[in-house]
Amino acid sequence: MTNPYGQQQPYGQQPQQPGYGPPSGGMPAPYGQPAPYGQPGPYGQPPTGGFGAPGYGMPGGGGDINAIKDYKGWAIASLFLGGIILGIFAIMKSNEVGTYKMQGNYMMAEQASRTTKTLCLVSSILGGISCVVLLFAVIIPLIAFSASCGRYC
Repeated sequence: MTNPYGQQQPYGQQPQQPGYGPPSGGMPAPYGQPAPYGQPGPYGQPPTGGFGAPGYGMPGGGGDINAIKDYKGWAIASLFLGGIILGIFAIMKSNEVGTYKMQGNYMMAEQASRTTKTLCLVSSILGGISCVVLLFAVIIPLIAFSASCGRYC
């Protein structure tokens, strides 16, 4: 293909206009690909850490993926402390945390971690209350029985 000036251009390329060229500061990263580490993002955005976050590995400016806890031990303990139903749900949510972390879905992993923590906390509180109630339900009748047995036995 020839341009109006008579020069041959390679196929698929447009002729350069005088004074126009690539923008200063480098070319922005194409859509769907992160900017290289430490390089400014497209259109003056802050530097990215590879996943679109400012210098970190998680979207939204989080931190290390290993910082998201799954509370697996607490979930298993809550199975025995606070009841079977809450314990099972806590273990299921704890497993979801690991699954989301492996998939790279950091937001859902964080949400599942918070839900696991809430379930474990509620289960532990209910377990503590039930232990106190059971203690009083057993101790008070024993004291009353021993007091009455001391007089009549």
